[in-house]
Amino acid sequence: MCVAKIDSWKAFQHHWQLWRYLGVKPPNRNSVWFKPYITYAIFLIISVTLFFPITLIINLIQSKSMIEFCENLYNTITDVNCNIKFLNVFLIRKKLLNINQILKRLDLRAQTQEEINELQKGVNSAKNCFKIIARLYCVAVITSQLVAYLSSERILMYPAWFPWDWRISKRNFLYAFSYQLYALIIQTLENLGSDTYPQAYLAILIAHIKALSLRIKALGNELTRFSNTNDIRIRNEIENHLYRELIGCIIDHKEINELFRVVQESISNTCLVQFFSTGLAQCTIGVYILYVGLDYSKLPNCVAYFCAVTVEIFILCYYGDLFCQANEELTNSIYSCNWVDRRKDFKQAHHILLQRSQKINTIMAGNIIPVNLPTFVTVMKTAYSTFTVLNKVN
Repeated sequence: MCVAKIDSWKAFQHHWQLWRYLGVKPPNRNSVWFKPYITYAIFLIISVTLFFPITLIINLIQSKSMIEFCENLYNTITDVNCNIKFLNVFLIRKKLLNINQILKRLDLRAQTQEEINELQKGVNSAKNCFKIIARLYCVAVITSQLVAYLSSERILMYPAWFPWDWRISKRNFLYAFSYQLYALIIQTLENLGSDTYPQAYLAILIAHIKALSLRIKALGNELTRFSNTNDIRIRNEIENHLYRELIGCIIDHKEINELFRVVQESISNTCLVQFFSTGLAQCTIGVYILYVGLDYSKLPNCVAYFCAVTVEIFILCYYGDLFCQANEELTNSIYSCNWVDRRKDFKQAHHILLQRSQKINTIMAGNIIPVNLPTFVTVMKTAYSTFTVLNKVN
């Protein structure tokens, strides 16, 4: 039966298309589009990545009351964190591209339909995660428009400073509003890519670990199947075949460890910023509501953003837990491999694989905080505790 091939890189298809539009992945230098693309990327950086946060920061400094300060702080922190995460993506883009070569080698090792299905589940999981966060961000963008539409007076989506007075005329207001809408869409797309690529790379890493576990389990079944063979020639051929397969599994495990190392280096800083920004955003939203009260023109946007940042960090920690479980499953598969009656060279190779699997790999945020569900609970508790303290002080 012909087994379909798998391409794990398709899990990141949406991300790299998005980053190409945002100026992160230029064409080859010898391409006729290289210089126009660089010009386009510089325009995005100046018009959005630099100018938009400047408008928020200056407005924050000019705050005249605690109410204004709380609202401006919430918006400013959100945007600055978005730019930090996007800058991190720009700096590590080459590492992320190099992962493609590792995935190609691992994809070729998937020979059974069961392994193909496991890898396809990883690809689908990464794509679904991207779509879920994208929908939540669309809701956040739409509700941000309601801030201006539902308000009884002429206001912008986000309080900001502009070189012109947008309050004196409808034309000036439309200039400011149009710029904010343009910048908001670009920044949302930047944040979408930055906040979903860690989950996508973790999903594929987990899928390849599970595929390797299936490969080792199948090796054990093959051992059991031919364990009673009396023909010495056939037995030697089988032993040689199984030894080569085990060596292949050791090489696969080495490739997966290399994949883990690159993924860890690539997502570590992003995960740390996400933990920090999520807790801070939840707290500042609470403080804003505490001081301002339930402004129904701004409440939908606050709720949508709160849900978006909470769901994205939950998914990230959930995949971190799945990664630990996949490693445990791999170790169990190695232990359960029928190696007792094999030749000495097989036992030695099996011992090497077993030793290498004993190293506990955990995704760490900033090489400090483990990415798992207990950390998600800690972030939520910390944000709630901070909000409670501020509430009592008020």
